[in-house]
Amino acid sequence: MVDLRLLFFSLIIIFFLFVLSTVSQSPDKTVENKPLRILSKTLIGDDGRVYACSDNDFFSFESNGSIAWSVHMDFKCNTDFSPVYSGFNQMLVLAENRILRIDFPRNGTKSEPETFFDPGETILGFAVSISSSSVYITVKDHGLYAYNMLRQQLWIAEPKTERFGYRLGCRRDYDNCKFDSPPVIDSCEASIYISNNEGELYSLSLRGIYYNWIQDLSLVDRFFTVTPGNNGLVYVVFPTKSLVSALDSFSGDILWQKTVGPLAESSGSQPVIDTNSWVSIGSLDGTLYSFSRTGELHKMPENVETDSMIQVEPLLDCSGNAVYVSQTKLEGKTDLVIGDSTYVSAKKPETVVFSLVVPETRSIHWSHSYSDQSSSLLLDEDLQHFVLDERIVLAFIAASNSGNPFRCRSKHDKLSSSCSFAEPEHLDIYIGNERTIIWFLLFEFLLIVLFAALVRFCFIFWKKQKLQGRPFSAFLDKRRLLHRKRREIERTITRLQNELTADEFSVDKINDLVQERENVKRKLSSTYSLGRDIDASKSKDHVLPLYGGGSRSLSFRNRGNESITIFQTHRHESSSSEDSYRDQQYDDDDDDDDGVADDENDEGDLRRKQKGKFLAHSEGSNSSDVDDESCGVGSSRRSTYLKKRSLSLRD
Repeated sequence: MVDLRLLFFSLIIIFFLFVLSTVSQSPDKTVENKPLRILSKTLIGDDGRVYACSDNDFFSFESNGSIAWSVHMDFKCNTDFSPVYSGFNQMLVLAENRILRIDFPRNGTKSEPETFFDPGETILGFAVSISSSSVYITVKDHGLYAYNMLRQQLWIAEPKTERFGYRLGCRRDYDNCKFDSPPVIDSCEASIYISNNEGELYSLSLRGIYYNWIQDLSLVDRFFTVTPGNNGLVYVVFPTKSLVSALDSFSGDILWQKTVGPLAESSGSQPVIDTNSWVSIGSLDGTLYSFSRTGELHKMPENVETDSMIQVEPLLDCSGNAVYVSQTKLEGKTDLVIGDSTYVSAKKPETVVFSLVVPETRSIHWSHSYSDQSSSLLLDEDLQHFVLDERIVLAFIAASNSGNPFRCRSKHDKLSSSCSFAEPEHLDIYIGNERTIIWFLLFEFLLIVLFAALVRFCFIFWKKQKLQGRPFSAFLDKRRLLHRKRREIERTITRLQNELTADEFSVDKINDLVQERENVKRKLSSTYSLGRDIDASKSKDHVLPLYGGGSRSLSFRNRGNESITIFQTHRHESSSSEDSYRDQQYDDDDDDDDGVADDENDEGDLRRKQKGKFLAHSEGSNSSDVDDESCGVGSSRRSTYLKKRSLSLRD
């Protein structure tokens, strides 16, 4: 009996322990059976945090995986799109065909998300231009919408456009042509790139409905992805054709086209561009293909295992010089080529290798492998509630700068380095010999200068007073007469200076001739010149006087080596004023005379005046000194000293 009791109690204890163990294990099973949440595509912000959404929640993660803050949304987010930073500490998230605006918490206070755009139709994607504070949204079957941050509509663009009566887009099926891709913004070119369902790529201006160019890529493939290089190039990837093309962002022309390994259609076909203008893309053959701006190819790593692949797109590090790459090693992999397409089938993955490489130098600065059990142990336990694939783990490794020896860029460095590789487009207007073109342009410039000088000369010349209401031939005749008169006066002065006799009459005659020559020169340089008229009242003060001192001297020499020097004192003030008045009166009389005949009469009057002055001088020399003041010539109070000297007389 005792043994039976002990056995009975033993069975009860065992059953009780079994029940306790079952109860204690039930919570763990509940945890294990709880479904894990799927995170959307991630965004690494300038603050080093990782932003993503899952279901109806928006999360901000620290670089170690811990949740910094979260916001609940009334709509379920679209995991195929990553959040977009719109500036002013705001994020835009696509949730159930609505764009929600989420503000960052301020002083620990969270604000409810608000609806930024709700078209009631399917949204294919959107992009934000922080420089223009605008949002560009592609709505299925409607077009491209542009809104500012105040939710005001700016414009709507459609793929169907005409210019001067010619169709620029939708050439194959005009009625059923639609935009079918998210917009992509090129900040350096201020352009938007978007494609339609016919395989045509559009380049539009950010400021308005202006089509820069339209490139038909349907001859290659209708399915492609577009990535702006912000270096004067636009990179187009054809996943099914395994092609990478570089287009000129200014004209849309294809500059080069390279072949790479097989690419994933759903993900991994989006390249990344570093600050050295190298574009990198991962392939399903396990190789990272990097191209320079001119199309130079670098492959990394050099020795690739056959059972490896890169199925997620690389991420740029904080310095902008290197990229993080995730390479998956599989138990096995087979490739099947059908036509131009390559199909890859893979077995169970074994390990994942994360590396930090510099495409320009082909150097690998850091590399580490993780198994599927240990990958989650490196991050915070908050991520245990989410599905951790290679894409999520690579984002947190890039945010934490694992193994990165480079210094992170600041906002100022990012702005200064952006568009640094963009080269301006130089348009060749002329086609031919550049040397000939340069000489031709120089010749045209000289002709323009000469023509401008001629126009200015004619404009000034025809404003002369002597040409107003008078024939041009009379002006030329008067000008020739003045030149002839000047030459005659100069010959007369030279002849009088070379004569043997030198008396007071000769001196007066020379003085009158010199004054007459100055008047003629003044006319030739002012009223009868080929330039503009000069005011006589202003120019008369600048005429050099016949003499400036208290006395003057004139010397004469004959052939007998005898010289006569005449010293003349300064005239009386009244005499000087009378002479000035006489000169002015002569100028006025002569200026009023415009004909050739009148000028000949002036010459006759001049000869008569000189003859009368000679007679007055003869009478004055015979009269007494009392009549000196009444005599016109004697009143000058000249004193003449005649000195005769023999230079070569022999004894």
